[in-house]
Amino acid sequence: MKKNYYKKTLPIKRVKLSNFKGVSQEWYSKTTPIDFAVAQENLKTLNGALVASMSPQKLDIVFEDKIKKVIPYYKNDLKLIVVCENKCFLMQTENGTQTKTELAFDFEIFDSTLYKYGEESYLILATDKGLKKFSQGAVEDSEISVQFAKICNHFYRIFAVSRDSTKLEFSDDFAPFNWNQSIDEGGYINLSFDNGNITDLISFNQHLIACQTDGFTKITAYSEQEDFVTKSVNSPNNIKNGSVVNCGDFIMYATNKGLGVFDGYNCKSICEGLSGFLKNCDVQAVATSEYCYFLCKNNGGDIFDNFIIAYDLAYNDYHFITCKEASSLSKVKYNGKEYVLVVEGNFLSLLSADSNGENKIWKSGLIDFASPAEYKLLKNIVFGGSTIIDLKITVDDKNYFFNISHKRSCLLNLKGKQFVFEIVPKGRNINVPSPVLEYSVLEEN
Repeated sequence: MKKNYYKKTLPIKRVKLSNFKGVSQEWYSKTTPIDFAVAQENLKTLNGALVASMSPQKLDIVFEDKIKKVIPYYKNDLKLIVVCENKCFLMQTENGTQTKTELAFDFEIFDSTLYKYGEESYLILATDKGLKKFSQGAVEDSEISVQFAKICNHFYRIFAVSRDSTKLEFSDDFAPFNWNQSIDEGGYINLSFDNGNITDLISFNQHLIACQTDGFTKITAYSEQEDFVTKSVNSPNNIKNGSVVNCGDFIMYATNKGLGVFDGYNCKSICEGLSGFLKNCDVQAVATSEYCYFLCKNNGGDIFDNFIIAYDLAYNDYHFITCKEASSLSKVKYNGKEYVLVVEGNFLSLLSADSNGENKIWKSGLIDFASPAEYKLLKNIVFGGSTIIDLKITVDDKNYFFNISHKRSCLLNLKGKQFVFEIVPKGRNINVPSPVLEYSVLEEN
């Protein structure tokens, strides 16, 4: 059997393992420093180190049936309409105690919008039995029997669209249940078919935005109908239904090729590295003042393999939150703070920094140190900080496991051609700077 002999003097290279730039299934490098990982769950990057992200924390509220959606609204304080498969409930806090009251709803809710004018404040519900008024725990019927899929309150008019339609209908101003069509009352606008069907409606920066499959129509719509102006903007990629969300200065959305930003004038594609994660997902988005959250739901069957992409609005980067059974997200405000409410089966969770979520992992792609044909010798790895870490290194399909605790330097002496690194931090107050790796490329005599 032939025995390989290697040069005795081998240059030792000391490099950072990674720059911790995020995740991409297409763009990860095969040499060091590794820019993009192929997996990074429940961890985000802060000042060049991995730290814990928020994760779901279950609330002490359980429902008998699976929850279909949650509708937050505010009347003095936060209230929630919780729509389950067989029943609906109103949740609110009274005298410091949280109460759950069953609602006698005999309809399906498609969408809702808050209408507030003067002393009046109530929800308008778009249902399979037309528009309803919900106030003080009671429902009032209206004469509007159209099954609107989406509704939006903009400058005291209600704008609405039916499913699979380009016809945008609207009520009279200051009269949300007057839909008589005339120049002085309600009416409709037929939008161009070029951008596809209307999928959502957003009141954004003094304009009404009709979100469509292939772009947006910006509508200047104040009180007088003759002053209405429409302008269409195409998106370079198809927009995923449910993914459009108002982020304050701009609108964000998801496509099969990454994320997109619409500033009211132009559409721009960003985060193309996310395309591999978004292709086979249904997406629902919600935004706070700090993050835009995209809930990605597996649409391939009954297997729950859902996750959240959290896009940092200040730093323009993103991380992943494991949320396998999540079905919807809602933003709520409570005591002056913003929270994201997560529906998981028959219970509710809040995204919280105090939750010590499991499955924290950073995983590299296949690394060959830009020398695919040669053997490499990994000699040593050194971690900064004090976080306890389970380290897994796969060498040519064989796994090796190490624990990094008080001693931050770990002797490896692993020889192979291709390597995969997995970092699994443990405990709270996680802070993992990029470790330093010592290795040599072996050249045969």
